[in-house]
Amino acid sequence: MERIPPDDAEAEEVFDHELTRVLQEHGRALEEQSRALLATGVVSITSPGVILRAKLRLPRWRRRGWLEIAREDPLSGEVTGSSSVPVGNAGRNRESLIEEITICLAMELAHGC
Repeated sequence: MERIPPDDAEAEEVFDHELTRVLQEHGRALEEQSRALLATGVVSITSPGVILRAKLRLPRWRRRGWLEIAREDPLSGEVTGSSSVPVGNAGRNRESLIEEITICLAMELAHGC
């Protein structure tokens, strides 16, 4: 039987479910990693099937910050994907920036699952 690929709405719903699962299972650990990222500027997150390497350039007075995340295959070390997204601004409080980073990390883990 031929498998019919999901349309965009179905694919988005599948991803939403996966993101929810990742946040439920790993949300606290990802929040701690987000705090470490904010403190040090770099973190590595190992999860079954994927390693995330994240770098953060903090927001400053007149510019947004940038979060760069690379997904690696833990067996080969090959980079299988990457993203770079603007985060926060200098006026945002620390907790909202941690929440934003946590969601970005969860989204990358959901893509890697």
